[in-house]
Amino acid sequence: MIIAIIDDEIDFAEMLRSYVLKLFSDKHSCAEVIVTDDSGFLLHNGNKFDVILLDIEMPGCSGLDLASKLNEKKSSGEKPYIIFVTNRDGLVFDALKQQPYSFVRKSHLDDLKPCFDRLITLCERDTYYPIKSGRDIERVALKDIFYLEKQKNYVIYHTAHGMISERTTLDKKNDLLNNGFLRTHIGYMVNTRYIEKIRTRDIILSDGTMIPMSRKYSEAVRRGFFEWMANEI
Repeated sequence: MIIAIIDDEIDFAEMLRSYVLKLFSDKHSCAEVIVTDDSGFLLHNGNKFDVILLDIEMPGCSGLDLASKLNEKKSSGEKPYIIFVTNRDGLVFDALKQQPYSFVRKSHLDDLKPCFDRLITLCERDTYYPIKSGRDIERVALKDIFYLEKQKNYVIYHTAHGMISERTTLDKKNDLLNNGFLRTHIGYMVNTRYIEKIRTRDIILSDGTMIPMSRKYSEAVRRGFFEWMANEI
């Protein structure tokens, strides 16, 4: 889950970040939490977050105004889920007009736990993968990723919407191996659903793309493909 905390009290925001990360750790779940006091950044990138923890009192653009603009952008979708985290109890009714997921007092952060228990369940139903592309975060459906290719210090994601590059290594993408992907080569990882044919030295995808397969990974690829097929039938 990708979470943004926006609060001009940076010390509190960092404390909140640690608290949220511990909630996820206790549930053996993963989260990336970004802290900012830049409302412009959030307006530009808001749809890339699953959850936004938002203070009401913000310099420049208030949390209520920011929530209103985020709601306009997310159209009929539910994400990002907005949770107001504030000391301004008197503004709770104004906050509710923005249809937030919840309203939590800064003095009662334990109220966040049941919120995230529910949100983790909701978000785990979606099969999206976060990709850091420069300063932006792209959320791409796993079914739309055909394969990953290592190019120097980058991993190139070949997707239904074009190519996305991330400065990382394939070894750091091993979480995809539990989500229907197979490592075929030191420089390649493929989405099992698009494998059309497995040959001795390469794999043919459904669009005709040839992906190299090294001897080191050959047995694991064949085993993984047949296990995937068995689960799909």
